[in-house]
Amino acid sequence: MVTFTIHPAQAADRDFILGMAPRLAGVARMDWRDDAEIDRFQNEFMLTCLAVPGSQGFVAHGSDGERLGFVHVEPAVDPVNHRHCGYISLLAVTERAEGSGVAKALMAAAEDWSSARGHALLCLDVFASNGRGRAFYARQGFGEETLRLVKALG
Repeated sequence: MVTFTIHPAQAADRDFILGMAPRLAGVARMDWRDDAEIDRFQNEFMLTCLAVPGSQGFVAHGSDGERLGFVHVEPAVDPVNHRHCGYISLLAVTERAEGSGVAKALMAAAEDWSSARGHALLCLDVFASNGRGRAFYARQGFGEETLRLVKALG
């Protein structure tokens, strides 16, 4: 049993958050993408997300103080109705925290943050290859809205 608390991310959490890039990139492996390309994308994407004005991160801390996971949520505009919404740009938990409820609690923090700002929607993107993540998000009440298809040309 893992006991934990959720706190707003602080500057001291930055190295932990960025250190989770390999874990996030690991679920995005695709035959038509080079692993180095995915790793570079993940690192750049994380740095971009963390710099979004008005965004907020939350970190799960175990009872021993160990960081167990994080979520990053930012203000966005829904492309369909052009209304403000919340966007979860990043979510990751450590191997130790898998299946412990940490990710669910982090998602609840992101949902509360978005609701407090009057957002009617909370959205996210997930790699199609991340079956475990897709199943988790479905259990949290997320439904698939779009699907991007890719074909390697040579």
